[in-house]
Amino acid sequence: MVIRKVLAGLAAAGLVFGSTAAAAAPSDARTGSPVGEAEGLSTFAIILGLLIIAGVIGVIASDNGEDLPASP
Repeated sequence: MVIRKVLAGLAAAGLVFGSTAAAAAPSDARTGSPVGEAEGLSTFAIILGLLIIAGVIGVIASDNGEDLPASP
């Protein structure tokens, strides 16, 4: 229980100090990245999406239609 409280406190402190450090950063460090150089979907993302879809279809197809017994 103590570890959970310590981790929650560290996470909260990180959020507070992280936003403070970002606000105090020089203006040239806070510039946005150019959108024109953004990449599309990578091959890894497409393959990962297809594997997730195949897994969902496999789980749905593995249902053999047997009804589980239920108490009256």
